[in-house]
Amino acid sequence: MKCIRIIISLITVFCVSSSLVSCNDKDTFGSGFLTFEKAVLSLDTCFSTVPTPHKTLMVYNNSGDGIRISRVYLEKMNQTGFRVNVNGSYLGSDAGFQVSDMELREGDSLRVFVELTSRNNGDNIPKLVEDRLMFQLENGSVQYVTLNAYSWDAILMKNATITKDSTISNVDGKPVVVYGALTVDTNAVVTIAKGTTMYFHSGAGIDVKGSLKVEGGKNVENEKNEVTLRCDRLDRMVSNLTYDNNPGQWGGVHFYDISHDNSFDYVDLHGATDAIVCDSAKNQDQTMLTLKHTTIHNTKGVGVEATSCKIVMENTQISNTFGNCVKLLGGDVTMTHCTIAQYYPFDSARGYAISFFNKSGDNKYPLTLRVYNSLIKGYADDVMLWSENKDGEDKLNATFNTCVLRTEVTPDYQYMFENCLFEDVKNTDYSPENSFVLFDTSNFFYNFTPKENTLPVSKANAEYTLSDDRNGDERYADQPHDIGCFETVKKP
Repeated sequence: MKCIRIIISLITVFCVSSSLVSCNDKDTFGSGFLTFEKAVLSLDTCFSTVPTPHKTLMVYNNSGDGIRISRVYLEKMNQTGFRVNVNGSYLGSDAGFQVSDMELREGDSLRVFVELTSRNNGDNIPKLVEDRLMFQLENGSVQYVTLNAYSWDAILMKNATITKDSTISNVDGKPVVVYGALTVDTNAVVTIAKGTTMYFHSGAGIDVKGSLKVEGGKNVENEKNEVTLRCDRLDRMVSNLTYDNNPGQWGGVHFYDISHDNSFDYVDLHGATDAIVCDSAKNQDQTMLTLKHTTIHNTKGVGVEATSCKIVMENTQISNTFGNCVKLLGGDVTMTHCTIAQYYPFDSARGYAISFFNKSGDNKYPLTLRVYNSLIKGYADDVMLWSENKDGEDKLNATFNTCVLRTEVTPDYQYMFENCLFEDVKNTDYSPENSFVLFDTSNFFYNFTPKENTLPVSKANAEYTLSDDRNGDERYADQPHDIGCFETVKKP
């Protein structure tokens, strides 16, 4: 028995020794080369002096042997504005802008993080910023990955408060980039000029206590005249989704109770959290907001929310919101030739296309709502929500005249609807793919112009027809017109 124990012990020692020799064999270092996830790491287009989000690069050792890296450094050191971290080691001034003496065993990898804060380029167009991340190996070889981005000089507005009448525009073609709250102070009138694009950083938005006039114009060939309000991310989240197409990237526009006489004309506002929120107006006889030729699209919260406000919407599209596209509590609201399309693609718990109430709890909010020649659609069988009907003074004062609607109407509410067309939810002809010119859920592209021969086409009431459509195209007097903000049939 004692001999057997001795033999087992010897076998165990031999096996452990063999294992150690085997491990040591794998720890040899040779003259192999690194493998990079990509040869060029691009940070896309960024704004000068504004830090970019970081991007990552994987570096692999697939050589079959260990590799010793003498140093990793930027070829132009700290001259281009790139910042690099290699596996937790920052290439900063304290380390001489390099990382030294790294070992990468066979089959292992390094993770590299890259950011950029570029200098002003002195021009009104993006310019290439480029550097090379160098890997000098112990065997004498030098490998590299190219880092690049296009840097665009911008007009930066950081937590700015505008106290007097002012105009915001893309001076010399430079974009306007907003950080934090851009506040329009009491008694100030701020105009956003035709053709301006404003880029908002995460959480940034416009707080309006005075008046905001967004004065875009009709786009014509080779000339962008509309005003665009969007996020400041110019890169992609994933291959088929840009940050610009992703909701909740910036704050939106907030109109305070003392604000009045605000207007949007030819405006594209998209990618916000709550696009437009209007507080309960102190003077409810004044128009707080007029929306014309405006698109509000792809928001993480509401499209337009208003409490006890006077609002006019004409030729306006409000679409794809996680909250309600339009949310009204009291007020005096008129909507003509509007398209309200609730097809938010990122969450099935999306809100309604429109909700309207004249009470909240025990509190009454007098409401007058008039909707003409408008298209209200969505994924759900019923995309409209309103408060419970009451007799007398609590009865809803709402009128829908000559509209295409996706809702269920009980006899108690028939009084609200005149000459309206109601979609049969079981009829696949009314699916969004069959209804609209472009409905690409794979790439998140939408054009809510009705297809020819669909329900809204040529059904508009001439009494409420506007002279042009959302794009500024004329609605000719000698032909029938379409319900919604887009005109399908064009004059030859």
